[in-house]
Amino acid sequence: MQPSIRPGPWTRRDFLKLAGTYAACGGLGGLGALARPAEAQPSPVHLNFMVWSYGIETIQDNIKSFQQRNPAITVSLQDTSWFNYHDAMATKFATGDAPDVAYSSDHWLREWVAADWIAPLDRYAPELAGAQGEWAPYARQGMTLGGHLYGLPYYADLIIFMYNAKTLKRAGFDHPPATWEELAAQAKTIKDKGLSEYPIDIPLKKDDPWTIEIFYSMVYSRGGHMFDNADAPVFNAPGGKAVLALDWLRDALRNKILDPAVLESAEPDVVKTMGAGQHVFTVLAKYNLAELNAGQHAQKGNFRMALMPGDSHSTVGFVRFYALTKAAVTRHHTEAAARFLQYFGGKTDGRYLVPQRWALEKGLGFAQLPLYDDPQIKAAINAWGSVALERQQAKLAAVKEGLTPWWGTWDVYAREQIGNVIVGNVSSQQAIKNMAAKWSELK
Repeated sequence: MQPSIRPGPWTRRDFLKLAGTYAACGGLGGLGALARPAEAQPSPVHLNFMVWSYGIETIQDNIKSFQQRNPAITVSLQDTSWFNYHDAMATKFATGDAPDVAYSSDHWLREWVAADWIAPLDRYAPELAGAQGEWAPYARQGMTLGGHLYGLPYYADLIIFMYNAKTLKRAGFDHPPATWEELAAQAKTIKDKGLSEYPIDIPLKKDDPWTIEIFYSMVYSRGGHMFDNADAPVFNAPGGKAVLALDWLRDALRNKILDPAVLESAEPDVVKTMGAGQHVFTVLAKYNLAELNAGQHAQKGNFRMALMPGDSHSTVGFVRFYALTKAAVTRHHTEAAARFLQYFGGKTDGRYLVPQRWALEKGLGFAQLPLYDDPQIKAAINAWGSVALERQQAKLAAVKEGLTPWWGTWDVYAREQIGNVIVGNVSSQQAIKNMAAKWSELK
């Protein structure tokens, strides 16, 4: 809305001033030009943006481009490790040091909404909610709670199974494993042939949030579930899919086909060892396939994705998103923050500029489905992966179940239990019982 020229009635002095201006400017044309109010300049706004430590140079460059388009808005960037991001953000919110815009994740949504840390976009910036029809359903669901939208997609991706095709062929196999049992058998053959001491490497470090996403995927791929629609545990059924997943991990370690360092391995560690050729099979977020095939690795170009092993081939589909904090609303930074969100997660000049850049330069997955029709993105994905397989796996993907406000606390406990099973400190069934009991306690 443009401000009015003058809030009150005109006085005789005002009229004489205007008449003098008219005479000085030489008639009606001059009056017409000067009678229009000058375009109001937006008041300067400074935004604080909090992210986890990935692609920082790219983020800084995107901020620079945004500021060039919006000179009245300046942005400060702060980052911290993904491994302690949740706790760092909780501290910031609790101490009144919250940023205006921040990365968030589907598995923190209920907690952050319940704590009143983030604001619904459809209420405070409704223009940002108009593109939902172009997003992957699991991504949209991961940002929606109680009928309200709480974010714009930073990236949406899948947990996938990947393997070194060159080594697999050397071992005499012409196809990747279709089940977890077949994976164990292929890994044993590869080990027996001396091609890899530990053919399987999966990041299962207890302070790595990817651990729970991978475990969910191992349960989903067997046709199982973790929680029902009422957020009640179903993973604790005796002999259920969750027990089978834990048994498989424990047995893989005992049979020395799973690297014993998995409980100390986070995602970057596994990417490094896979790229060096030490291992053949892994389960990671899909964007790592781009890094393995295009990055500086001894085995670059040899990696492929396959459908997640198991009866259903299902996996976790997840979304990380840009959130508007309640602190920004309180500071009256909503309009500036909405511009920022639109540039980073929405369209600019009719194009998804920032999501496209992440996809092309880093191989990040995306929620914005029209990007699959972008010729550059098609070519880029097929250079390191497979558009056809990615789409097929995406159709089989499911959001994480049980994402309650206490899920984040339960997640930390569940990761500890997974580790205890793998090293043999507790049985799979007992760990599952412990996880269910912890859920009831938190609820």
